[in-house]
Amino acid sequence: MKTHIKSIFIFLMVGIIVNTTACRTELDEEIGSPQDQTLRENSKVADLILKTALNDGSGDNILDSSSCFNVELPVTVNVNGIEVIVDSVNDFERIEEIFNQLEDDLDDLSFIFPITLIASDFSETIIENTDQLEELLEDCEEQDEDDDIECIDFQYPFSVSVFNENSETLEIITFNNDKELYSFINNLTEDDIVNISFPITLILSDDTEVVINNLDDLENVIEDAIDDCDENDLSDQRFIKVITSQSLKIQKYKDNQSNETNNYRDYVFNFSEDGTVVITLEDNDADDSNNEITNGTWSVHTRVNGGLDATLDFGTEAPLNKLNNQWNVKKIKENRIMLDDRDGIGANRDELFFDKI
Repeated sequence: MKTHIKSIFIFLMVGIIVNTTACRTELDEEIGSPQDQTLRENSKVADLILKTALNDGSGDNILDSSSCFNVELPVTVNVNGIEVIVDSVNDFERIEEIFNQLEDDLDDLSFIFPITLIASDFSETIIENTDQLEELLEDCEEQDEDDDIECIDFQYPFSVSVFNENSETLEIITFNNDKELYSFINNLTEDDIVNISFPITLILSDDTEVVINNLDDLENVIEDAIDDCDENDLSDQRFIKVITSQSLKIQKYKDNQSNETNNYRDYVFNFSEDGTVVITLEDNDADDSNNEITNGTWSVHTRVNGGLDATLDFGTEAPLNKLNNQWNVKKIKENRIMLDDRDGIGANRDELFFDKI
């Protein structure tokens, strides 16, 4: 009898071992891909995916003038004394129409509080009043750079398989938007082995679609796309802060395809927050006649697509009058303002760069 029971026990143990081995083999086949094609916590490609999935706060800059966060819709705003209910991005055009009704008025937009702000990591903050909003705006302007990669997007949905080495569990997860993907990558642990269900599709800034078949391609395509577009991290507050913080000189002026920078190398520009600018000639030889003062005006305006227009008027005297234009604000850096001709095309597009002295 004891021999019979022992035989049964041995048979059951062998069955369990065989079954466990078979199941683990199936998991290995499911995970399947080579070690260098598994997505791991803190890897370079995981960081690139995370930055691509960050919430882009620049799309509603006509509302909040900040690329650090979005305003959750619907929201009610007062635009030059007119109350507007903003249910979707299509309503941004109504705001721009009101701004454009008069050329010489001071455009003003205020919120009917409370409002909810959505940060780059998709966290939400309820704002009860103007003071709280302005405090967040100031914090945002102190950030010289943001991390989000805006020139490329994932096409959803797509799936991944996740094997946890600690719990030995396998899970299939499908992502439908950036928020879900960001949360997943942000919460990866060292025990997680992730395989993306390739192929997946990425969408470039010009709407071109790129099919990705492995992690190497994914990493390379995202890296190549980082500087492929003029990232729309523009706000009028940041523009004002940089352009008024100290004296500027023209680092580059290209008219059509002609580089005319040398015509402006001696001019010094001091922009003030009241919309005026004082232009002097740099004192190269201590001759007072070389320091004639010319006055001008400037303004900055947020477009409905989140871009900025900077209008410069430096009078009628050459060569400064050639700079009179409504410029597109291309990029804002800590020590540089980069403008180009809003209506120009390709290589024929005028460019005007100001650098801090």
